[in-house]
Amino acid sequence: MFDARLLKVHEVMTTDVYFIQPDTTLLEAQKVFQANAFHHLPVISDGHLQGILSKSDILLISNAFPLDDPEARNKNNEPLLARMLAEEVMTKHVVKLRPDMALGVAVGIFLENLFHAMPVVDNEGNLLGILSWLDLIRVAYVPQQQLG
Repeated sequence: MFDARLLKVHEVMTTDVYFIQPDTTLLEAQKVFQANAFHHLPVISDGHLQGILSKSDILLISNAFPLDDPEARNKNNEPLLARMLAEEVMTKHVVKLRPDMALGVAVGIFLENLFHAMPVVDNEGNLLGILSWLDLIRVAYVPQQQLG
């Protein structure tokens, strides 16, 4: 019988990860989020993980008004988002996973902290991938012959 808890993080993580630089504007990051179906962007400098920027980070500093006019709302937010950089808003102290970590341990970290995604790094801090709750759902509910 298949037991997902016996898998290693590297067997489940997403390896094709889009990332940004610390000097990426929030407007640029917002466009990346709008064009893709993910909610977290690792922030990388010289190949090393510096932090993580979430879609929620941008929403928290954005003006929500006017509620009934998304075009006006976006126009109001554009100058602010064009001035602010990822490094000013990102989470800097990020919990990181190792690729050889047991998936069950990673799940425990997700549950204890209510995280939605965690970067996976090697011993030097180089980004190898990202593990999200969607990856966990996929491994738990997709028939195993369809994975991989």
